[in-house]
Order: sequence, then structure tokens, then C-alpha cells
Amino acid sequence: MSRPRLYLAGPDVFLPDPMAAAAAMKAICAELGLEGVFPIDAALAPAAGEPGTVFAARIRQANLDLIRGADGVIANCSPFRGPSVDDGTAYEMGYATALGKPVFPWAGDIRPLLQRTQARQYLAHDGWVWRDADQMEVEEFGLPVNLMLVDPATGPVAGSFERAAEAAANWFNRGL
Repeated sequence: MSRPRLYLAGPDVFLPDPMAAAAAMKAICAELGLEGVFPIDAALAPAAGEPGTVFAARIRQANLDLIRGADGVIANCSPFRGPSVDDGTAYEMGYATALGKPVFPWAGDIRPLLQRTQARQYLAHDGWVWRDADQMEVEEFGLPVNLMLVDPATGPVAGSFERAAEAAANWFNRGL
């Protein structure tokens, strides 16, 4: 039986040394009987004279192909460039969910989204809801991410990659 393949979604591709992060996550996956697949595994490079938009489209397609070929996704939902998850990661999570694949979210900061937002910008409570500086409602369900990114079937948002990988291993091993 082959090991379950899990796409490792998240802004880790933007780290100064993304390959070191990928190697560490893949090692944890291997210890748990999983195969980690990192977005950079597609090893794309821009073609000579290729416009950025064309290269971006190729990267997007390669990542979607990796997700299609995976059994599930472990997603880094840590705050990225603000109080919320990286929008590319959120897209990948939605794509995997639409394909019927389980998603195992994790975040280095699992404080509720409201607390993280309060720490970054002015919030006001009008007696009913919290609103940010632009008067947009900030949902308060005690979750560290938007409610659409949490699937109760796969468990809560884990506080580390290791815990998310363990949840994934348990998920795939329960059917064996």
C-alpha cells in the first residue's frame, strides 16, 4: 500500500530558505507514514522572455496538478501579511475541499481571529459585532481562521505542523 500523499500548502514557499522548510515538513510526514508534496516540487523556472503573468499561470496550474494528485492537504494557516491566512493557501484549501480531499489546517498562532485582528488594528464593538477600522465585521467564533477553512471532520486547527501531520496520519490510518 502506498503512503498517503499530502500537499503542503502555505506561505512557507516565501521563506528565505523554502527548501529547508520543505525538507523538515517532509521528514515529519515520512516519520508518520505520509508523503509530503511541496509546491516548489514542480521545479518550474521562468522561460526566457516569458511574461510574469504567463509564468504565474504555469505555477498555479502546477500547484493545482499537485493537489489533484494528492490524497489531502496540510495547510499552514498562520497569519500572513496581516491577521489572516495567505490567500493562495485559502484558495488551495478550497480547491482540495471541492475535490473531496481532507484538509488539515495548522497555525503557529491559534489565538482567535478577533484577538489577532485587535492586535493589528483598531476595532470597535457596536453592541452586536466587532468592526475593524474600515467598518467591516470581524467574525467571532473563537476560531483562529475564517470559519470556511475549518472542517470539523478533520479536527480543529492544530497549533503546529507536527500536530496537523499527526491528524492527517490518524485520518488516513483509521481506514486501514
